[in-house]
Amino acid sequence: MGVLRFVDRETVARLLPPVDEQIRIAERVFRSLARGDVELPPKVGVHPRADAFLHAMPAYLRDLDVVAMKWVAGYPENPSRGLPYINGVIVVNDAATGVPLAVLEAAEITAARTAAASGVCVEAFAREGWHVAAVLGCGEQGRYHARMLRTLEPTCEIRGYDLVPERATELCEGVRVFDHPRAAVAGADVVITAGPIVVDPPSPLDASWVEHGVLLLPIDFDFYVSADAAARCDLFVTDEVSQYEAYREHGYFKFWPDAHASLGEALERGLGGSCVACANLGVGALDAAFAHAVLSRT
Repeated sequence: MGVLRFVDRETVARLLPPVDEQIRIAERVFRSLARGDVELPPKVGVHPRADAFLHAMPAYLRDLDVVAMKWVAGYPENPSRGLPYINGVIVVNDAATGVPLAVLEAAEITAARTAAASGVCVEAFAREGWHVAAVLGCGEQGRYHARMLRTLEPTCEIRGYDLVPERATELCEGVRVFDHPRAAVAGADVVITAGPIVVDPPSPLDASWVEHGVLLLPIDFDFYVSADAAARCDLFVTDEVSQYEAYREHGYFKFWPDAHASLGEALERGLGGSCVACANLGVGALDAAFAHAVLSRT
């Protein structure tokens, strides 16, 4: 049977490849999804408290022969308790026997792979010569996205907005802090929204905020971005279409448009637009690939 390994967050962070390699891993996963080379059932979830969730996210990557499942919890009230919003573990099994091989702390991989997925979108859909990015919500995801943006464009201007201004000042070196989200978004080439995920969001970013050439990346579902803002874009994609539809059935993304394609399909087909929105909801295939990358470096 061997020894079941546990890999803590500090070790995961040390063993993850550099951010540019993480983006390449994410791109390969999305293209594999589009080609049908990944077995990815819909998330299974329970919701013990209002706006809280625990999700099971299994995936099998045929090209790597890797099978894993993330069990992840998101509790929006946790930061007020001194606890992280996201908690979880990733279990990696031997694909040939099903024997568990390792358990990895999931928070580092969740943060890194989400930012890497956004990096794939920036490379594919941001207008040529992009230089200004706005980050609405400056918690952990905001910080990891700022690191991703600076990896892709080291001299870019990053604007930060957060309901807690102190968090915005800590987003990254050289951040420009704004006291209103619309001011941060005005003139930005890339807009990343990283608020909490809730069933009845405020969604202040409406169509009037959407400027020609902008790339919207609402990683917080519809907390900031409204349905009419998404509809204003001439290309709207999501990382996994059936998962997006399942979330709509559960009350998220009210009145949002149908997705034109999955992110992987858009990459494979070379789709683009003058205004693009990509709602990456998080897929277990990325967690499996990143866990594999970590274990391969041990």
